[in-house]
Amino acid sequence: MCLRTAQRLNSPVALVSLVDEEGQALPGVFGLAEPWLTERWTPLTHSFCQHVVTSGAPFVVTNAHDDPLVAKNLAIMDLGVIAYAGVPLLSDGRVVGALCAIDHKPRVWTDEQVAELSVLSAEVSQQLGRLLRAN
Repeated sequence: MCLRTAQRLNSPVALVSLVDEEGQALPGVFGLAEPWLTERWTPLTHSFCQHVVTSGAPFVVTNAHDDPLVAKNLAIMDLGVIAYAGVPLLSDGRVVGALCAIDHKPRVWTDEQVAELSVLSAEVSQQLGRLLRAN
């Protein structure tokens, strides 16, 4: 799903992120650099997705350096997150994470791209629900 997300939004990075009070697990990744690709986890100091979870709504950033909510986030320096578009992932009606697209340079995300991200997120949420019910 991350490859399809990156292709549809023309972004170099796409992630499925599951957020809790300590950090975010990254069960789905495309385009992520090491060591994050192998670790598949970041602390909240490196998470834009946490803002999707706390708000329960899409979170879109054109240029992280200019956004007061994330300007000091360590993902800018360590992961190269400059532009971000993330939408909620749901499990049993609860926001548990985000599907996001990331760019390493400033960009404007269109309403159509955010809508497409929401459609893809619904698919991921369904898959997540099936996995959780199976366990």
